[in-house]
Amino acid sequence: MNFRNTLIAVVAFSVCACGTTTTQPKAISTAAAAQWIKSEPRPVILDVRTSGEFSEGHIAGAKRITWTDRDFETRSLKELDRTEPVLVYCRSGARSSAAAKKLGSLGFTRVRHLEGGTLAWKKAGLPLTQAH
Repeated sequence: MNFRNTLIAVVAFSVCACGTTTTQPKAISTAAAAQWIKSEPRPVILDVRTSGEFSEGHIAGAKRITWTDRDFETRSLKELDRTEPVLVYCRSGARSSAAAKKLGSLGFTRVRHLEGGTLAWKKAGLPLTQAH
């Protein structure tokens, strides 16, 4: 084995042996998210915006847990299943990225956040449901 392959093997082992991950949450495009929502198993759709933003329009079937609430972590652990796929979104993607990272640190294994949030969703011509 040459030096390069040895170095790669050592780095790979070190990363795996560490037991922790610091990966960034994975973003998903609006097109991929729209397809994912139609697939089985269907992801839990998590809106992390405020109640006012949610009432202005949200992705159909979304559950809301506001990212900035003190109880975000507690509610997420109580109301979501760590083994189910989760699609997280907000208005532009910033809050959902942070929320997805937090969910990952809590043991959620299949989390993606919507790249560009509802702004990108609407721009792509995809529907938002109004709260009643």
